Amino acid sequence: MSDFPQPIEYDVLPTAVMDYSTLVVIGHVARDVLIDARLRKVIGFQKEDVILSFDLFEKDEEAGEFSSWLISADTKQFRIHQWPDPLPEKNVSSHLVDVMSHHLEGAYVTNVDVSPFERVIELDFKRRDLTGVEINYRLIAELMGKHSNIILVDADGVILASQKAVHTYQSRVREVRAGKPYNPPPKQDRIEPAEFNEEDWKNFVGSAGIDVEIDNHLTSTFMGMSPNWANGICYWAGVHTSTLVSELSQEEREDIRKAFIDCLRLVLQGEPLTGESAKDFVRRVSADFNERADDIALDNARLEITKIIDRRRKKLLALGEGLMKDIDQAEKSDEYKKKADLLLSHMHLAVPGIGQIEVDDWETGEKVMLEIDPFLAPQIQVEKWYGMYRKLQRRKDIALDRKNAVIAEEEELSKIENELAKAESYDEINFVKEQCVLHGLIAPDEIKVEGKGKREEKKSRRPGDLHEISSHRYRSNDGFLIIAGANNVSNDALRRLSSPEDMWLHVRDIPGSHVYIITRGKEVPESTLKEAAMVAAWHSKAKDSSHVPVDYTKAKYVTPIPGGPAGKVKFRRERTVRVTPDENRIGMMKLMAG
Repeated sequence: MSDFPQPIEYDVLPTAVMDYSTLVVIGHVARDVLIDARLRKVIGFQKEDVILSFDLFEKDEEAGEFSSWLISADTKQFRIHQWPDPLPEKNVSSHLVDVMSHHLEGAYVTNVDVSPFERVIELDFKRRDLTGVEINYRLIAELMGKHSNIILVDADGVILASQKAVHTYQSRVREVRAGKPYNPPPKQDRIEPAEFNEEDWKNFVGSAGIDVEIDNHLTSTFMGMSPNWANGICYWAGVHTSTLVSELSQEEREDIRKAFIDCLRLVLQGEPLTGESAKDFVRRVSADFNERADDIALDNARLEITKIIDRRRKKLLALGEGLMKDIDQAEKSDEYKKKADLLLSHMHLAVPGIGQIEVDDWETGEKVMLEIDPFLAPQIQVEKWYGMYRKLQRRKDIALDRKNAVIAEEEELSKIENELAKAESYDEINFVKEQCVLHGLIAPDEIKVEGKGKREEKKSRRPGDLHEISSHRYRSNDGFLIIAGANNVSNDALRRLSSPEDMWLHVRDIPGSHVYIITRGKEVPESTLKEAAMVAAWHSKAKDSSHVPVDYTKAKYVTPIPGGPAGKVKFRRERTVRVTPDENRIGMMKLMAG
């Protein structure tokens, strides 16, 4: 080591990243604990993650916590580190996992090596076949961002399986697939770090542009040099990372050179730059990555739901624009009525075969020229204009109703988005997904958001099974969402997913669906209550009856009967409304629910 002081006491330890300096430490620890260990089991964890569980035999107790290792080729979380938790019970099968299990389970580790200044780590295995012949394998983890991969090769360097197959049409640099010879990744277009003398260092400093910062100059010049490694060099030298190379004093340049050499020696020896012991460093790397893996998984789950909401919002926007066109066009309906009224009052002037007549407008007192069809009888022309008036009025009424429904659904989307933004756990994201399913935004199995994180099981905060939510959706003229269960199981699921202030309805003493008005904390108008009661009557054996009695109360007053079958409830504080189902109105409400 040089005489340069080594201030390894960080105020706050840097967040672990899978760069070369980290990988070398992990490689040294893995070599210490895994040489002669037997691979007991290969477990597929996530889509691009593999866990290797080893028997360490006579290793010390401390080494026992390093008996399982995770390798991930995930583009955002590529990594290798110890697996500190119990092994997952569920094995995510893949071709690579199957091939690794076949060839490597029962094999012994003979070596662990990290390619110089590359994020590539290799584990060598040997085993004997049934005839006693020794067979060798190499497991290669290329941890290089979007090009990350896990590759198993035989003793001749032929690829047996890989996490990601790379064909010639995907990459002109190299092909990675079973049956092809393995070729290592191409070298970086940078120089290897070395213990430069003062003259070499002077040349390195002089090669920087006038506006280049020292940390960027280090990372862009040397192989394997990451921002973390460069920051460590600057930290040891007492120089800020954003300092321009052109503004470094002679003393600072020398301090950085000495720090560079000291850091390089530690890296080559497999020692952490942070001053921790190698095993403590690997433990922290494992904790950092697992915590980030949970955060990234949560972000991905949140993003998937956001995409669904955005997709629905775009449809609502297009629908709203179409409805506005219908409303604008329907404004012309009064013109048809006015023309029909004028022609009706001046019928004596309409002579067959004449295409226009001049009449007095009793509202303005002015003369008005009416264009009429010369081939139609005047009475037929009047009826035609009145028909156009009624048609446009109906279109306008429907468009206004649907516009209210669009506005109401937009409010619901905003509320769901707010809940999603506040969600900080799988349970909370699952709850948001349940609301999406409840509102008909997504199918129950469209997004897979499990009630567990990357590393530990958690009990779901909501007991409802999303696959049980089979229901019919309607929207009232006031914009409230009305949901009717399709069977006893979905009735029970809707009860569990409803909010306490939602309104529950059911036809009195007659089998039928449980119906809920999703209130969103708003007061339910009587018109919506009657429309929901019609839905309850429609989804019962009284659908063809009149004056059907429907009980209603708040959802918080509805409880399941202990030990009773699904969908059987008791309720209190109910009131009753009588309605006659209107099929046309029911159809319009279903249309407005989208």
